[in-house]
Amino acid sequence: MIEPHGGTLIDRVVEDEHEEQLRSRVSETSAIDLDIAEYQDLINISNGRYSPLDGFMSQHDFLKVVNDMTLEDGTVWPLPIILDIPPKKAETLRPGDTVGLNDPSGRLVGAIHIDDIYKYSVIDVAKCVFGTDDTDHPGVQNLYNREDFLVGGNIHVFDEERYNSHDLFPKETRVLFEHRGWETVVGFQTRNAPHRAHEYIQKSGLELTDGLLVQPKLGAKKQGDYRDDIILSSYKTLFNNYYPDNRAALSVFPSRMNYAGPREAVFDALVRKNQGCSHFVIGRDHAGVGNYYGEFEAQEIIREIGDVGIIPLFYDYSFYCSKCDGMTSEKICPHSEEKQIHPSGTKIRNMIQEGSQPSEKIMRPEVARCIMDADEPFIKESGLQEGRA
Repeated sequence: MIEPHGGTLIDRVVEDEHEEQLRSRVSETSAIDLDIAEYQDLINISNGRYSPLDGFMSQHDFLKVVNDMTLEDGTVWPLPIILDIPPKKAETLRPGDTVGLNDPSGRLVGAIHIDDIYKYSVIDVAKCVFGTDDTDHPGVQNLYNREDFLVGGNIHVFDEERYNSHDLFPKETRVLFEHRGWETVVGFQTRNAPHRAHEYIQKSGLELTDGLLVQPKLGAKKQGDYRDDIILSSYKTLFNNYYPDNRAALSVFPSRMNYAGPREAVFDALVRKNQGCSHFVIGRDHAGVGNYYGEFEAQEIIREIGDVGIIPLFYDYSFYCSKCDGMTSEKICPHSEEKQIHPSGTKIRNMIQEGSQPSEKIMRPEVARCIMDADEPFIKESGLQEGRA
């Protein structure tokens, strides 16, 4: 099976015999309160999904990632994984401290051993990571909303924390793949309910491999995106009706959407590498938003970086062609545009919001009904989630 990124699957869950000792060590310190996205990062570090990271980034790694897309040791890593604190909190902490970490409900869930506390230039980071400092970009806006100081250091968590019952840790998907005899697995990242083009691409990737892992990114998103529970229920419906039981698996990736386009495509690929995938789908406008990135810029950056230990599968536009009488793509379909019906995610969401069921040529009717039967399938306010499922 494919090696984790960096060669070792990180595990930062405290062994039982050391938990009480660490809890008592941090019980009297000034704990850091995590928001939901930081908490998800903490858990993803602890279970190895972010291997080789063993904590929130210290300044040297942070600067290298921002400027060069590598950690200080040269390992490819495209997005900063950071923990921010307000100035008053920064005044109470020192390098060498071991400080508790509270989840969004205030529960003590782990600790960080502080290596350094540092400031950063929001504008410089935004331009490097997102390619813009425009605050209309949701990733840039999130960055501007962070506090002035960052804390770096390795972490421990007290228990294995799961986002929901579909949250399979990397060590678990690797066992699952082995149990099913999958030597090659294609990973598919999504933040949407599935339409026919998604299905076509997934099955095209499955033709080349032994198995398919569909892993929706669940967490903070922008207004109008699908809710977590809707994404999961619609994929379950698709799997139950159109996928062989022994060839496809559904898990989740608990994380905010960064909308970092090309960099996030690399990040998503490395996460699936850690899950045990040998291949990863990079389609059109991966993790894009608005018009900030070129439609195939994510594919270009993967080519530029070169081998990162997981095989990228590049896909062009996919659509229904009335002449071909089925789903196809620009690469293999010779027919003119008037024969093509393109499954636009935006148009599908608009149709559903207006109470109109999308054509079966662009979305399976069972999936469409699953979404339309929900009281409120879309996020009403940016960053919020209801019904994690």
